[in-house]
Amino acid sequence: MTDNTPNTHLDDTTDIDLDNIADIEKYLLRSKGEIVQKLRLLSKSKSAISGYFNNGNDFFLTSIIEVLRDKNVLVLDITPDPELNKKITAASPIVFKAKHLGIAAQFKATNIQTAKFKNQQYFACAIPDDLLWVQRREHFRVHIPLSQNALVQIKTNQGDIKEYRIIDVSGGGIAIADESFTLNVEAGDEFNNVDLIFSNELSCTTDLTVQNTLPLHFNKPSAGQRIGCHFNALFADFAADLQRYINQLDSYYRKTLND
Repeated sequence: MTDNTPNTHLDDTTDIDLDNIADIEKYLLRSKGEIVQKLRLLSKSKSAISGYFNNGNDFFLTSIIEVLRDKNVLVLDITPDPELNKKITAASPIVFKAKHLGIAAQFKATNIQTAKFKNQQYFACAIPDDLLWVQRREHFRVHIPLSQNALVQIKTNQGDIKEYRIIDVSGGGIAIADESFTLNVEAGDEFNNVDLIFSNELSCTTDLTVQNTLPLHFNKPSAGQRIGCHFNALFADFAADLQRYINQLDSYYRKTLND
């Protein structure tokens, strides 16, 4: 195995009870783009994933190595126990459970196989058709006034830098205004090494993953698109500064309403 040690303790996954959750359809993803995006988040964070089989009586610990969308293949870390690996490949179905930043995830696989990937032995299965992604506490999101001039700088495939206005922000991500439809993206696509500029004192470089695209103005769909993005990772210091910025904007709006 490669050094892909999950960074989440086993207890973080074994205490998740998603089987009897109310209003389950609200949290069930069926879009291939969204499913791939969530699985890649679990891969990048090296989140520990527990695989349950034999009617939940047996389990093993793994993590996602790669999500090969074009081949419809999910590559998972293999266990160091050959006998356990034989039981896993003979089992069906296997229910996988994980946590990512407090979000509970669950999906199933019906046919796990061993396969070589980058000259290493791993588990492989089809990318699931649906994924349960339960985010009980939504990040507080605040609109950014035009006077703040918050921008994201994205490098095009030609190497040019294009700027887009940031519409709103939360601790988990941003929404971008693409008024000319220059960004041809869908859920799961990524923007790498983008510069976020909220003010002269608050900026950073990070990676974003597209979560959704919506009309910028629903009564005028031709006016552009709103692209919702998730932060793949933020340094702790910047995340704290960003939260203070969000709190300041919230205080500004509350004061405006009270005046």
